[in-house]
This record gives sequence, C-alpha cells and structure tokens, in this order.
Amino acid sequence: MEEARLIDWSGDRTHVLLNPRMQLEERERLERMARSARLRSHIIVTTSGSSGALKLVALSKEAVLASAAAVNERLEATASDLWCAVLPSFHVGGLGIYARAHLAGSRVVAGPWSPRALIESDATLASLVPTQVHDLMASGLKPPKRLRAILVGGGAFRPDLDEQARAAGWPMLASFGMTECASTVTVRDVLLPHIEARTDEEWRLSFRGSSLFTGYISEEGFEDPKVDGWFVSDDIGEVEGRTVRVHGRHSDFIKIGGESVNLARLDRILESVRGGVDAVLIAAPDERLGHVIQLVATRDAKELVERFNERVLPFERIRRFHLIDSIPRSSLGKLLRAELTRRLARDEI
Repeated sequence: MEEARLIDWSGDRTHVLLNPRMQLEERERLERMARSARLRSHIIVTTSGSSGALKLVALSKEAVLASAAAVNERLEATASDLWCAVLPSFHVGGLGIYARAHLAGSRVVAGPWSPRALIESDATLASLVPTQVHDLMASGLKPPKRLRAILVGGGAFRPDLDEQARAAGWPMLASFGMTECASTVTVRDVLLPHIEARTDEEWRLSFRGSSLFTGYISEEGFEDPKVDGWFVSDDIGEVEGRTVRVHGRHSDFIKIGGESVNLARLDRILESVRGGVDAVLIAAPDERLGHVIQLVATRDAKELVERFNERVLPFERIRRFHLIDSIPRSSLGKLLRAELTRRLARDEI
C-alpha cells in the first residue's frame, strides 16, 4: 500500500492511496478502476460523498500542491516548522500535511493519535478533526509553547468546543475543506487565495480554482462534473466577498410533514444533551410525513430522548429508538449516516 510520505511530487507517476484496512477484494477492485483511467501525475483517493458509497477522486499533483501552497501562506509555514501527522494519509487531510511539508521543506512526525502524542511530538503545526479536539479537552493537558497553529477540519466543529479549546490556550483554526478541492478551502470562514466560491438559488456552494480535482473514477469510467471550471458541492452556505459560511449539507435538509428541517441543527441539539451516550439521529422515510426522526444508540437512551424532545419542535421529535452495537464511522470519525439509513431500510437495525 502506498504512503503519502513516499509520493514523487514532480514525476509522472500516479499514486493510489487507499485505506490499508480495506478488504482485499474491495481494494483490488478500486485499484483496477484507478488504473483504467490511465492518468499521469495524479493522486487518487476515495471519498464517501453524501451517499456514503465510496468514490474515487482523481487529484492532479499540481492541484494538491496548489492547496498546500495556499495553506502554507496562511500559516506562514517555513522549513523550521514541524508537522504532527495523526490523520490518515489516504484522506486529503493527512495527504495535505505531506504536500505542505514538501513545499516548505518542513519535517513531519507521524504516528497514531493520542493527546500525549501531539504534546510529545514537539510539533509547531498540526491538523486535527473535531473528535481529536474533544480528546484534547478531556485530557486536561496544556498546549506546548512551540505549537502555534492547529487546523481543525474533517467535520462540523462545534463553536462551544472551539471556544473551550482556545480559552485553554490551544491555537485552533477552524477550517472547511473537501476532497474535491484537495483539502482546505477556508480558514476561519475566509477563503484561501487560490480558490473562488459562489452559491446558486438553492444556496449550494460552488468552487473554482487551481486545487480542484480532475474528476471521479467509477466502474462506468471517468467523469468530470465541473461546468466552466466550477464544481457544485453538496454543501449549503453563504458567500459574502471572501467570507464563506457553511451551514451544512444539502442532504441534511429534509421535509417532515411539509416543514423544512435541518439535520445538522438537530445534531447540535443532540450533542448538547446526549451526555455519555453514543447516539445519532437518522431521518427515516415515512409514507405520511415524508420523513420522521429516529434515534440510534449503543445503550438505553430513554432519558436522552426525553431531553431532546423537550428542546425541539413537535414535528422534529424522535419517534422511535433503535439499539445497536456500534455506530458506523469513517477512519476520520465522521458519522456514516447514509449507511445507518440503508441498514434501517433493510431491517438490519
């Protein structure tokens, strides 16, 4: 399995980065698909997208390095910096670290995640996901003096967690990015200089710039969905000048009895009341209402359901509870809600 640290950034070779824990049959299938595209000087990674199904994304090395250069400029990265790499390099979040280090001449120290690993790495820069920030706060550890910036992306970063971390002295920089843009797009809601953004009549965010992907690779072949250089994402937001505020995924907006409901908002409410219960919300299809809200949890959650239902509108209340052994999440800790919904539809929950 190839690793990001071994990428030849200037050569014509195309690298395929896949999760080493992936089943052999699936990995071989994806590798065949990648080879069929016959692309040169590319890096091919997977993304689950809004559907939850894996897609191969082809990123030119030039695109990855354009993103890296913009992040380096924002962070004022130099050869004296040391990156702590605890994100998997088969995702753009981890891949981007090696590209940035390559351009700046910085060093990278990599290893499995733990709060103490970040402390002991002696790093000046790091990239984390919100789950790891939560771990940092729970550890009670103090930030080392050398650490000057932590990019936080890969999922919704709750404002209260951001504020808590910064109040404790951790140099958090909330960011937004996507695989199709070769990682980071905004830092603190401000677009990086290499990319543009706009919205359409449905408030979907579109992006254009030097870090955009070449296209998707599937068993049907190669597809470039960009139109006039613009990629229409599944994200909803607002653009004002160089400021972009992301409100959630288009797929997070559902109808319940004719009322528009934002699942991302309900997720935040659940997070505020769930305590120690590992639980998530799903929008289950309903013949009469269109959708209804249901809860999936790893242990009894009767009190959690009551606390949640007290804080939402009547049509947003949890209608049913499901018990499950574990909540499916990606290697970055992202909830695989689409997988849960499919399992529910097949009566596997």
